Amino acid sequence: MKRRDFMRAASVPAAAATASATAGVGSAQETGTATETPSGTGTASTPGTGTDMGTETGMGTGTETGEANANAAEGGPTKTVTVGPGGSLVYEPGTNDPLKIAPGTTVEFVWDSDNHNIVVGSQPDGANWEGHETLENAGFTYSHTFETLGTYEYFCQPHKTAGMLASIEVVENPNAGSGGGGEKELHSLGVPIQAHWVGAATILAIVVTVIFTFYILKYGESAHTGTGRN
Repeated sequence: MKRRDFMRAASVPAAAATASATAGVGSAQETGTATETPSGTGTASTPGTGTDMGTETGMGTGTETGEANANAAEGGPTKTVTVGPGGSLVYEPGTNDPLKIAPGTTVEFVWDSDNHNIVVGSQPDGANWEGHETLENAGFTYSHTFETLGTYEYFCQPHKTAGMLASIEVVENPNAGSGGGGEKELHSLGVPIQAHWVGAATILAIVVTVIFTFYILKYGESAHTGTGRN
């Protein structure tokens, strides 16, 4: 083999090797680019996680709001006492008629005129009502929840001598009648009769009265009125 032919044959594998190396470098570069793309995708997923955290926070806030509404719904009954209605020197109700409430009732005192307060004169043992001794003007409100059974007496310090006194009675059943002024069932009076018998007796009494009146008007006061006349 001639030297020229030998050099030409040797140059072919070298060129092939160079081309292969060049192709490998290009492939490595493309692989690096592909690797960076998933990395960018991974970074983009981070805001999605933040969104999930925000959703969980919102759910927690809704739960707390629901619990607050449930606690408000469990509150006891309320009553309102007007302080100095229309400029008068009374508590309404309370001055002319004691306010009767059940344990756990919240009483809201609403000022309707100026320069009044609430001074506690007496209350049951164990009660902690302090009243409101600061003078307030119209539009002010003050409330207290009464828990202990018994009678609470209070007054307005500037107008006590004018009769601005009142009382609150905390009883187990404030709607039950007491004394002789309220209506009572017949059974509570010891009368063993039913209500329908009372109605029947009333109708019978009306019928008898009508018949008797008709008889008197037609025949006079007595059946013997005309007897003995000449």
